[in-house]
Amino acid sequence: MTSAPISPEDFAARARIIAETMSGHAAHHALDILTNDVLRGLGYGDGIDVFERAVSHWHAAADSYPYRGPCPDCEAAEKREAA
Repeated sequence: MTSAPISPEDFAARARIIAETMSGHAAHHALDILTNDVLRGLGYGDGIDVFERAVSHWHAAADSYPYRGPCPDCEAAEKREAA
């Protein structure tokens, strides 16, 4: 899926609306979607698909925001790096 590029002014206006009307996890998720759409519009869709698959667990409804406690993915990466 490719989005049409938006202007810097439109991006800022949309980001302001999100920041003014949402908070916590919902705001973070909405800002992720907004920036992902901007990057898709610039032709970075394949990379955004990778990003979204990699972080989809952070946007599960049951996860609190901000996430507290050890990051299972970070710990696994540290163990791989140390090996």
